[in-house]
Amino acid sequence: MPGEHQAKATTHTATVDEVVAIAPGLAQRDYVGPLADAYRRLDPTQDGWETEAFHERATGQLKHLAHFLEDAESATQEHLVSVVAQEFSTSGLRPAARQTRFADGNFVVERFESPGEMGGDTHHGLAGFGNAVQEFAALFQGMEEVHAKLKLYRVVPLEDRVETRVRCEASAHGVEGSRQVTATWKCDWVLPAQGPPLLSRVSVLQHDEVSYRGERSTLFVDDTQAILGKEPVYREQLLYSTDHWRSRIPRDLGLDVVANHGLAIGDVNGDGLDDLYLCQQGGIPNRLLLRTADGTLRDASAASGADWMEYCASALLIDLDNDGDRDLVVAREWRINFMSNDGRGHFTLQASVPSQAQTFSLSAADFDRDGDLDVFTCGYNPSAFTVRSGAMGEPMPYHDANNGGKNMLLRNEGEWNWRDVTVETGLDENNTRYSFAAAWEDYDNDGDLDLYVANDYGRNNLYRQDKGRFRDVAAELQVEDASSGMSTAWGDYNNDGWMDLYISNMFSAAGNRITYQRQFKENVDEQVRAQFQRHARGNALFENDGQGGFRDVSVSAGVTMGRWAWGSNFVDFNQDGWLDLVVANGFITTEDTGDL
Repeated sequence: MPGEHQAKATTHTATVDEVVAIAPGLAQRDYVGPLADAYRRLDPTQDGWETEAFHERATGQLKHLAHFLEDAESATQEHLVSVVAQEFSTSGLRPAARQTRFADGNFVVERFESPGEMGGDTHHGLAGFGNAVQEFAALFQGMEEVHAKLKLYRVVPLEDRVETRVRCEASAHGVEGSRQVTATWKCDWVLPAQGPPLLSRVSVLQHDEVSYRGERSTLFVDDTQAILGKEPVYREQLLYSTDHWRSRIPRDLGLDVVANHGLAIGDVNGDGLDDLYLCQQGGIPNRLLLRTADGTLRDASAASGADWMEYCASALLIDLDNDGDRDLVVAREWRINFMSNDGRGHFTLQASVPSQAQTFSLSAADFDRDGDLDVFTCGYNPSAFTVRSGAMGEPMPYHDANNGGKNMLLRNEGEWNWRDVTVETGLDENNTRYSFAAAWEDYDNDGDLDLYVANDYGRNNLYRQDKGRFRDVAAELQVEDASSGMSTAWGDYNNDGWMDLYISNMFSAAGNRITYQRQFKENVDEQVRAQFQRHARGNALFENDGQGGFRDVSVSAGVTMGRWAWGSNFVDFNQDGWLDLVVANGFITTEDTGDL
């Protein structure tokens, strides 16, 4: 979708240098050939995307509104007149009809999600909007570092106005705790003869307030500096960005802008403390960081023998030879390295198995119940690629790709011998997708392990095991979750004794806007359009029905919005007996200068 995840929906015919050379302020008629075509494709009004042109103008207005929410004193009529229509109305930005959905010693969660309860509009005009802002800002009175962001993710042009959906996020903290608001607004806009659109009405569709009070003002504290600050590797390597290393290390060594490299945790030297192994870009050594008694980490990479310099995406610290210590598996580009541990944190290469794809992640389980751990590898780019592509391959088709790298199941034969049993076990079914991650679990409680595989650019796999043979039942059980799958996790979130399934994908505001417009894929059937719309929805939660199937409860559970979600896991972080979800998200960002 344009603007999200490679932006492959638009193809520019001009070179980057040609486009950059276009001087601001010159009209399209000054260009002919590829430059004129590039101008047309860069300007949404010239490319038939008036809704995206509206989005750009409305987003500028929303930035002003976010500033008013952060600093209510600035929401004077003088400032509002350029953002809010004279006939503006709203029933308020903070609904009074909130219900407490959760409360313990530290947290209170309040929710409003029934627009009918709010009644008629009570705030009118510029002064009314100013009052609504004051009421909202009162949530953060006396608190510091107030942040607000408004993101427009749906545009519906109507005859007399433009209707949009906007996600509102605001937060602040003080000495006694913190507060967070997440809301969905329906915003109506009018289009004056000149100037940007003006906000004419706001209706709150959903509103969540989370208040936290604890011994500290925030629940989590960044301890990276305290734990690693004394180590040269922290100052000389880990503090620098990918861009820093890209300007210093040849790309041919395996430096990748996406930088999706994993880590492994485990006690490698038998002192009872978990240690940390970091996979790194090509040209930068992998790192083994040993935990010390005072809680800090000590760099032992060189002495470990596991400081690989090649592109490494994933690692496991597991006991492969049943001798009681943690051995190491490293996905080294197109090879899988198996290293034995001497019990003191020194590793020796015992086997190196070629993979059939550029491996992005590893998972281990004793799938055949013979007493030792086997390893499953997730392949992303096929090994036929002669140019390193990282997580930016060429999926075909984009929404349902089947030209990715092959996964492998390696059976542990003992004595550091590994056998590829992918075909033998049936895991070659639907095995040409862009696989990011896999998770083992006995989801049907029949005594053997099943396997879920999250794939980028389309459908996922659920391989159900029956006495050593696997069959992909994802389509049958409606858990293919066709999207941009990047991680998966099992957990019994409702405590019913059956394991449920969570997949992290990508919430795309641009995708939610564009895929619902008439001109998007107008010559394809609705099923394909729906697949693209699902691609932009976000994360998914499938509830195990205890009868061998699943229910999609993603929307009702409120867990779809995880942004650009690379990883996720179930964890009971407040120790109340119920599993919570932690989602790791984000991407490389910088200020938009308009320069390609």
